[in-house]
Amino acid sequence: MNRARKIAAAWSELATDQLAEQVRLMVKARDASARAVWGAVAEDQVLVARVRGALSALKAEFRGHRDEVMWLLWINQAQQHLVAAPVSAAVEVPVEEDVPAAFDVPAAFEVPAQEPAAETTATTATTDSTEARVVRDVPVMVFQEPLSG
Repeated sequence: MNRARKIAAAWSELATDQLAEQVRLMVKARDASARAVWGAVAEDQVLVARVRGALSALKAEFRGHRDEVMWLLWINQAQQHLVAAPVSAAVEVPVEEDVPAAFDVPAAFEVPAQEPAAETTATTATTDSTEARVVRDVPVMVFQEPLSG
């Protein structure tokens, strides 16, 4: 068990006021070991909820303080570290099952598959030659420099 996990395990046994003080110190530290602790805390959802509560209390404590902006930045960074990254290996692929005939949808209620918008070419006559241009569903916006004067 590494140091960050030991700290997270110790935090789970602390009272609320003691946890708030430890969270304050860790927010203020902002080093690699602090990031490791936030990662270890993110693994335990109960501890994440308790730490988020402590971070909210810390935000409220520094409201109106001269260093409020600095502390809010640090607290927001800590909160971002608490967001657990989704595990890609645990993603299940839906399996199509045979549907009984009683659940078949009549053809009148089926939604037709939409095809992507096809780009068409149109010819425009110019003074020099005939060019082909692409006609799109979305109009092209032209930005012009304002007139000076």
